[in-house]
Amino acid sequence: MNLKQNLGRSTAWMSLAASGNSIISFIIFIVLSRILSATDIGLVAFALIVVEIGKLIVNAGITQAVIQRAEWDNTYASTCFYLNVFFSVIVTFVTMFVAAPILAHYYEPAAAPILKVLAIIFFLEGLKAVHEGKLKREFSFRVIALRTIVGSLASGVLGIYLAFNGFGVWALVWQQIVCQLLISYITISSAKWMPNFSYSWNYSKQILSFSTPLTGAQIIGNIGSKIFEMLVGIMMGPAALGFFRVGGRALYILQDVVLKPLETTILSALSRIEQPQQQALGVMRIIRMSCYITFPIFFGAAAIGPEFITFAFGEKWEMSGYIMTALAIGIAPLVVSQQINAVLTASGNSHLVMVLASITFVANCVFGSIAIPFGLIATALAFSLRSYLTLFFNLQFFKRVYGFGILHVLKIAAPSFISSLLMFAGLFAIKLFVTNSLPPVLALIILCASGAVIYALCVRIIFKQETKIFLLETIDLVPLKLKPVLGNIQRLIKLT
Repeated sequence: MNLKQNLGRSTAWMSLAASGNSIISFIIFIVLSRILSATDIGLVAFALIVVEIGKLIVNAGITQAVIQRAEWDNTYASTCFYLNVFFSVIVTFVTMFVAAPILAHYYEPAAAPILKVLAIIFFLEGLKAVHEGKLKREFSFRVIALRTIVGSLASGVLGIYLAFNGFGVWALVWQQIVCQLLISYITISSAKWMPNFSYSWNYSKQILSFSTPLTGAQIIGNIGSKIFEMLVGIMMGPAALGFFRVGGRALYILQDVVLKPLETTILSALSRIEQPQQQALGVMRIIRMSCYITFPIFFGAAAIGPEFITFAFGEKWEMSGYIMTALAIGIAPLVVSQQINAVLTASGNSHLVMVLASITFVANCVFGSIAIPFGLIATALAFSLRSYLTLFFNLQFFKRVYGFGILHVLKIAAPSFISSLLMFAGLFAIKLFVTNSLPPVLALIILCASGAVIYALCVRIIFKQETKIFLLETIDLVPLKLKPVLGNIQRLIKLT
């Protein structure tokens, strides 16, 4: 199987895993949000932000180092493993005895015990990091997909049981821990590798030289992406963070389903391409493909945000629907930025990724601090505005490394972006004149179907040639079983 087929098959498996995991997690979140208050949701949300940052420190970019290395070396892998375990122990203790008290003092005392219990996740994450890297470098994404679904399903059932039996926010806490436990166990057992008792100081220097700037970029990027939520929680309190979190939750699910699979598999694929020019051409194709698929999804989510949130979470979360709309508008530039960061990492330019993450972090702090006094919706709009402005830094660095001009990349994204904007405008007109008096379920069905039709017509009529190129490139990447489906789509819209 060649690299293109590996990428297509791997992305398909990761899409399956992301979809299953996201659906289960979303059901749990809906159940809990209907039972719990906005304050309760805000307490757990802030603790999980700290957990996500801690997991990045635990992994320390070592999984990517394992993936990027040309040949498998047991001593190198064992060195990576012991580094991961060391980091996991340090982060666990720092979280329990430093981060939790700080959280109690500056945010909310009730959040501290939640964070202390969740700290066990760091050790479980550290045990599996190298094993996961081994599976990814071997393109064993089927195993990764299945372990994610199994872990999510089993822990999801437990979470629902606990929620209905009065455990409140702790239902979500224990769901997270059990999910991590199952995923770590399946990953370690499936990799069929155990570390030996060797440790190389020379290898550790190489590993840290590669992973430190990458980890710094990931930490800064993660904090930067969460800085709006952190500022909302600290400056406006847990209840406001609860509303903001619910508004973004559906978007996180969509990101897991449509963006994370490509993010997970693209590094493995691009790292196997030796020529920089071929790496750049590969990522340009992926940008075109991801834009065509993801832009209409997120602009569609922006259009139906208020109706969807009210239907799924209940009327008490109505404000979160407008927050969802404001946030979803800003996802499009993040799609392009993500692919550029992946190719910069694959080519060994992790220091540039760190610079980009630092720029984003500073911009988020500035925009968030200015917007928060004007309310939650203004804060969400500030996030979207920032994502468009900082995209140009990603494009500039991509140009510096590979020589592709900014306009060249924007030209690739333009057909799907313009078509998605037209769809967005059309859906608002339909909401205003057609669905405003219909039952929520029927209104959502009409809006989703209308959005699909409007987008398909736009890319078919206005951007026929660009769409033909997109379908040809996509057929070249997808697994063999899906090729006939895309061929039928081509014939259906008369692009062959």
